[in-house]
Amino acid sequence: MFLVATQSFAENIVLRQDYFQHIHFRRIQPTMVTFEQDTILFDVKKSSSFLLLGFEGVKTVKKVTFEWKANGMLNKHSAEQEKTRKGDDAWLRVGLIISGQPDQVPEALLPRWMKQVRNTLHHPSDKMIYLIPGARHAPGETWTSPYNSHIEMISVPSQHIDNGWKRVSYQLANPQQTVGLWIMADGDNTASIFSSQLRNLVIE
Repeated sequence: MFLVATQSFAENIVLRQDYFQHIHFRRIQPTMVTFEQDTILFDVKKSSSFLLLGFEGVKTVKKVTFEWKANGMLNKHSAEQEKTRKGDDAWLRVGLIISGQPDQVPEALLPRWMKQVRNTLHHPSDKMIYLIPGARHAPGETWTSPYNSHIEMISVPSQHIDNGWKRVSYQLANPQQTVGLWIMADGDNTASIFSSQLRNLVIE
């Protein structure tokens, strides 16, 4: 029984529109998102929004693998800019939403998007880890979100495969108790216009 209980698992995340909530920020143009043949396509026009998937149970995640590609212009020029609000955009972000008790804020004071997050997730969360391919930071470097000190950013390395696609396979330093995924591509802070795609997302 002990051997069975400690076996690792690999779960292919089904990339279907009806599995995700597309959540918009107030006063920010949302990114256009389409789903085609187990691939998510993001059409970024100085825009930002995100896809949210809540897990029924808490999953222990120690490795994340996915494939991605992008075209266009992301107007970030340095790692220092990337740390600031003015540079806080990305070709793609795959976020692990971590189990924990959030700060107690009266419901009436929460922005609409945050209420949607809390209503969608099946378990509370107080932290998130973003895996960011194509970042200005060197692969493996980390920094804190300029918007929220409970969000850790990690620059992840990519391996070229074919037809512009790249593969990310990232082993976390410590297994994370994860209650959902937050996936986005955004260009609102840098006035960027580009497209990006995500496929073959696996957690284990």
